[in-house]
Amino acid sequence: MRNRVCDAICFTIFIALLPAYALNLENDKCKYCSLIVETFKTGMKKTENQHFAGGNTEWEEKKLGKFAKSETRLVEIMEYLCKLRNVDEFTKRKFDRVKEIEFKCQQLVEEHEEAIENWYFHKQNSDPDMFAWLCYDKLNLCCPEGRYGKDCKPCPGVEKGLPACFGRGTCHGEGSREGKGRCECQKGYVGFMCSNCDANYFVAAQTPNSIECKECHAACTGGCDKEGPSGCKACRSGWMMDPNEGCKDINECEDDRRCTEEHTVCVNTEGSFECRCIADYVRDTNGTCVLDVQARPVEMWLPPDTMLRTIALSSLCVLLTAVIWRRSVALFIFAAICLIIALYIELRVDHTTVPFVSRNIF
Repeated sequence: MRNRVCDAICFTIFIALLPAYALNLENDKCKYCSLIVETFKTGMKKTENQHFAGGNTEWEEKKLGKFAKSETRLVEIMEYLCKLRNVDEFTKRKFDRVKEIEFKCQQLVEEHEEAIENWYFHKQNSDPDMFAWLCYDKLNLCCPEGRYGKDCKPCPGVEKGLPACFGRGTCHGEGSREGKGRCECQKGYVGFMCSNCDANYFVAAQTPNSIECKECHAACTGGCDKEGPSGCKACRSGWMMDPNEGCKDINECEDDRRCTEEHTVCVNTEGSFECRCIADYVRDTNGTCVLDVQARPVEMWLPPDTMLRTIALSSLCVLLTAVIWRRSVALFIFAAICLIIALYIELRVDHTTVPFVSRNIF
């Protein structure tokens, strides 16, 4: 039974994705045709006037007239077709995501070579727009901008002289012979033509032909009518309404019942709060704040070894002063012993041999 349910779900997903996949195929076919036209234009330009440069203008014009639609020129133009290197970088970018476009484009050329020749020999003057004649009318692979589907119906808004989907969305299938013509609106826009603001957005600017929506402040719920917390119609949890400022953040940390666990501190955030560990503590796997044994040691204003030496030498100086002042033989002997020990440690003991743990006590 479980296997049947899984099979049914997989089949449903496949059926749902199939139309989008087919749509991509049709859009790609339109781009194959577009590449034919773009490279054909390149071939036309490259072959202009390249065969009959000379001094006899009358003879040259006469010959150019024949060459303009000659089979010789067509053969040369066909060498340029479907090669991306024959279009500029700006044009090339619109073909970036199309797989095997040069190969597929060449297949389309082979299938419809007669149509291409027909335009070249007979339609250049009556239908100068090769893309419209070949890709729209003859091969039925594309639709003009703002139109979609088998009959190139107008996308929402186009019949009213507006941009497709009010310029705030994409028309499903636009430019192809497939699709349903629904508007897929940008974030913050809704409606049949994407001409309204979504919930929690407000109208920032509007004309009969356009609309601009902006998102409400994070404190707002139920919508707003302008930017900032003062534009909120109501406040979210963690905020309170102020008659002058609109939604103000509530400082939950003023409540002593917050963050009562050991070694924690309450930190107020916009619309909420956080219970964080105090300095030198981190949360363990159970979420409890424990001492951070890997915490960086406290840095002293003097290194520990330098501080100890300073204390020792200062003490020795005080002791020598007392010896001179009191003229005591016992103090003199004690000071001499201290001086010998200090010199021995300074000259004979290698600080690198001191255990690492001992060096980091401070």
